[in-house]
Amino acid sequence: MVKFTDFTYLVLLLPTVAAYYKVPEAKKWVFLLITSALFNLSWSGKYLAVWVVLVLICYVAGKALSNQGYSKRHRKALLSLSIAICLSPLLFFKYLVPVHNSMSLVALNWIAPIGISYYTFLIIGYLYDVYRRYIKPENHLGYLMIYLGFFPTLLAGPLERTRQLVPQLRGPKPYERENIKAGIYFIVWGLFKKIVLAARFADITSPVFDRPESYTGISVTLAILLFSIQLYCDFSGYTDIATGSARLFGIRLTKNFSNRYYFAPSRTESWSAWNITVTSWFRDYIFFNISKGVTNQKRLEFNRLVTFVITGLWHGPSWSFVIWGTLQWAYINFEMRTKHFWSKLYASAGLARLGLSTGSQVHYVWRVAVRLLTGTLIMGWFRAAELGSGIRLYSSMFGFKSGAGSLLTSSLLLTIALFLVMDFFNYKMGEKEDIASYLLKKDTFYQTLSMLLLVQLVLIFGRPSVANFYYIQF
Repeated sequence: MVKFTDFTYLVLLLPTVAAYYKVPEAKKWVFLLITSALFNLSWSGKYLAVWVVLVLICYVAGKALSNQGYSKRHRKALLSLSIAICLSPLLFFKYLVPVHNSMSLVALNWIAPIGISYYTFLIIGYLYDVYRRYIKPENHLGYLMIYLGFFPTLLAGPLERTRQLVPQLRGPKPYERENIKAGIYFIVWGLFKKIVLAARFADITSPVFDRPESYTGISVTLAILLFSIQLYCDFSGYTDIATGSARLFGIRLTKNFSNRYYFAPSRTESWSAWNITVTSWFRDYIFFNISKGVTNQKRLEFNRLVTFVITGLWHGPSWSFVIWGTLQWAYINFEMRTKHFWSKLYASAGLARLGLSTGSQVHYVWRVAVRLLTGTLIMGWFRAAELGSGIRLYSSMFGFKSGAGSLLTSSLLLTIALFLVMDFFNYKMGEKEDIASYLLKKDTFYQTLSMLLLVQLVLIFGRPSVANFYYIQF
């Protein structure tokens, strides 16, 4: 099992990249396929066969869906059958097995093939796009196999669309020094977020989630708030390492997180800024599908609720995830319904004199504060993962069963200081750039100084032993 945060991964990655650029252009796809298969094998072992079978089904179904001789009804039936077959392993390993055997999510981790959610989504998206004639089916089985199992994106994305990744596989870029530098910048940046910030936040918050009744309500609330930041650092850090790994091969991946997601002023904006490739997948392949031709506003709201509930259940077969998805929908739906109301209220109540006019800095800070505080009422269900744990957590949060423990320690203050280092770079980048594009525009001295700072922080404050990837369980 080769983890992105292990020193072993970096040791293996560098000679792999060097060898890739020595391979003739026509054979580079073979090299990437072998590398991806070995990486998959290190994680999934015997479950590699599941991936191979699904890829073959996807290949055959894609070719059949493009057959001009089939009627629309025939093609639709074929699409439904193909998706049902490809969904079967995911439903079995992630839902039917734990329900039948009463297993918890933790026990499930070693049973389900790693990455099955992501490559199943890729297959469904690919088949839908072929059915809609957005793309032509891939004739080269090798390219399709790499697309569905590319090792940087295999475990947890980004969830790349066929038309974005396959053309890059077909036309590999020659060695470029800037791609190597960009890849290194992404990886170092990801390691800083993941094994420094996410790991340290996890160390601080985990005891609270293990025994919430031992802590004050304020500490439990703070722990849920910090968990949101921990999850951002963890997942976006992983994505940065994946993006950097792909960039070393000259392949560009889609940006998956807004840089300052944690300061989004509304739940709607924060949802759009989080795991962008997956949330857009649910929008395009679930919400748009069930809302085609629908104009009734209440029906659209219901379809949006269905989409959010499915999003919650994707994380696991638990009522806590259903509650989490439903609350996300309720919050976003409330914002959409009251958007014009608040604008009129600010204007009619004369709040502009207090600096609370729409678009003012004070108004922005106020919205961020409200979003963060109300967000704790949602994220606790996500972290609890089970209904009983969620009830325990919120009972302590509201003081029904709480203790005297506190989170206000020197470790928390140090971690917040390190978080501000990340936020400084994110602020400088803005939302249109990433760490690589930002640093590559700077002079050599600034680039070197920034990298030395981040590397030193990783070496001094990094906690690789506790830097497990939280989203791997999904």
